[in-house]
Amino acid sequence: MNHRYSERIPVECGAVFSGENICREGRVIDVSLPGCLMESPELVKIGDYIRLRLFLPDQSSPLNVPLAVVRRVDGSFIGLEFIRSSDEDQARLTRYVRRSFPVPGKAVGRWDQGIELMAA
Repeated sequence: MNHRYSERIPVECGAVFSGENICREGRVIDVSLPGCLMESPELVKIGDYIRLRLFLPDQSSPLNVPLAVVRRVDGSFIGLEFIRSSDEDQARLTRYVRRSFPVPGKAVGRWDQGIELMAA
């Protein structure tokens, strides 16, 4: 069984991502503290590094992730791990996940449990 250290929160929002020779839009399906699952017809491969802007439903400005890595590819679905983000954007994502978590009182993971992103 694959152990997850943070719950996935279903979400429907847009994203813009860029990497080596690409700049495309995608649709985010779920988000967690260390990453997200995105759908896009763009061909990427495991290990590719990208920049990402997430347009979360309750945010006035996009969440910026200047460095993410592709961890999984299944057809048009792309699993991303966030590697670098600002302290402010880390806090925004943490608040969003905690507010959206469907089971009140259940832990969703914390940056101080070894899931810390490096500040940009």
